[in-house]
Amino acid sequence: MTPDADSVDSRGDDPPVPPRDLDVTRLTPSPPVAAAEAAHAVRACFGLAGELSRLPGEAGDNFLLQAPSGRYVVKVAHQRADPQVVGVQVRVLRHIESAAPGLPVPRVTPAAGGQPWAVVEGGPLRGRLVHVLSYLDGQLLRLVATDQALRRTLGATLAELGRALRGFDDPLVHRPLLWDLAQLPRLSPLVAGRPPGPRTSLIAGQLGRLTAEVSPRLAAQRTQLVHNDFSPDNTLISADGRRVSGIIDFGDVTVTALVNDVAIAATQQLSDEPDLFGPALDLIGGYHAVTPLTAAELGLLPELILARLVARIIISEWRAERFPDNRSYVLRNTPRAWEHLHRLLSIPGEQTAARIQEATRA
Repeated sequence: MTPDADSVDSRGDDPPVPPRDLDVTRLTPSPPVAAAEAAHAVRACFGLAGELSRLPGEAGDNFLLQAPSGRYVVKVAHQRADPQVVGVQVRVLRHIESAAPGLPVPRVTPAAGGQPWAVVEGGPLRGRLVHVLSYLDGQLLRLVATDQALRRTLGATLAELGRALRGFDDPLVHRPLLWDLAQLPRLSPLVAGRPPGPRTSLIAGQLGRLTAEVSPRLAAQRTQLVHNDFSPDNTLISADGRRVSGIIDFGDVTVTALVNDVAIAATQQLSDEPDLFGPALDLIGGYHAVTPLTAAELGLLPELILARLVARIIISEWRAERFPDNRSYVLRNTPRAWEHLHRLLSIPGEQTAARIQEATRA
């Protein structure tokens, strides 16, 4: 039976608090920012004025600004966000603009003083970090019916982005991050706080197995800075449906195994149709045509896709308890993740591995 969005059970006691070095901006509430407050901040810090409307977001507050000079995305960081981490994410965007100007990523709009981001000096948002990006046109991939050509283009575009990111490194992109598949063991405290039951047993068992069997193999693979969340909510498609017109949300950029980036994107292409894995194979093939994956990386993909589903369920259900006001957004992908997890576990791993080998054969 497919679980629904109400799959998180409530208990009177608070679940255990995870280690302090986990990504606190994903685990602690931040007071919501009103559009009027954001408008005041962006006017004071960037000299921009216009109509603001809220955009969805996970940890911070995002707004679309319709200004006389154009459209912008205003991003107000979580109240506990590290200024250095926000700064490095902005520098990543500037690096891509320099290294691969043809890639459709947002451009950084400088603050009034020329800096790439600003700290609000007064008013209700005093001390909060704000940065402004160009608005990219396109339709969210989530809303687009894809075909094989587009899915291969998605893979190729992700590979091109990976090539652009190879030249960037900084201590701040080597960080604790819940969504990094190389850091699966960090999810154990979140599982320990779940109520007992069949779902918890399944998730705990898979997390334990993946940590024991996959993590050591993954540690031996090549690493670099990756986007780490090439999802239907972070990818825009052109009006003709043939190309990627925007790659957004670089909040999860991190140095990790390169193959993780492919696994995350492929997980998003798992199908609700009888052939669960077919669309994902198209994306993997498109990526491999630009950046060939090693035999070891290809062999890890089935398990990494499974690991991404497990991580999504664990993190999303944990955060839904912590952020009840944002519950529907946090859990928007969780029912589908449960269904895909059950279906993937019913398919022999060697069958999936053979199909990946066939899809990437020259």
